[in-house]
Amino acid sequence: MNTQTTTEGENNPTAKTFSFRDEIHYPESHDDDMGESSIHYKIISYFFSALEMFFSTVDDVTIAANMNLYYEKGNPRKYYAPDLMISFGAEKRDRQVYKLWEEKVFPQVVFEVASERTWKNDIGEKSEFYGYFGTEEYYLIDAERKYLPLPLMAYRRQEKRLKYIPLEENRIFSSRLDLEIVDTGKSFRLFNPQTQEFLQAVLTGEE
Repeated sequence: MNTQTTTEGENNPTAKTFSFRDEIHYPESHDDDMGESSIHYKIISYFFSALEMFFSTVDDVTIAANMNLYYEKGNPRKYYAPDLMISFGAEKRDRQVYKLWEEKVFPQVVFEVASERTWKNDIGEKSEFYGYFGTEEYYLIDAERKYLPLPLMAYRRQEKRLKYIPLEENRIFSSRLDLEIVDTGKSFRLFNPQTQEFLQAVLTGEE
């Protein structure tokens, strides 16, 4: 797409003119987007559905899965697409993409599900990026249990960097979500300490 400012209207007063802002397109998907395995899809679907239900009465929280997050205004090539991101302070509404300069809130919680193609980036470049821009809690899930050092890894932000936090009994408490992320040995679940129950996800049939 041509992103240069049009000059057609300079010699034609009846021609419609466009600003640079009008011409920039921030697509919902890109040619290099990676496909998902069924295991990957089920985990993200469960977490997304369970969190949507858990925060159903909260108006200022946005939960998005595989949504392009654009972080530099005017440059649609500057983006990441977290497997799951939770933004507190962002209006709950439908959106096609997440533009940081409009939302003015960087996702405080991010989940990535590792795969053979992504795990090095998940544990490296993405971790640095999320920490620098403001993610407070970062969770890595190795659904196939063969790529990461541990099936479930948790990070907390300290001085613009995400630092690894050891799990206790295969679980970690999220102060942002007020929930525990648990590796049950067979799957990965969200646990509510208040009710002493795992969250359900109607869309995926998980209980």
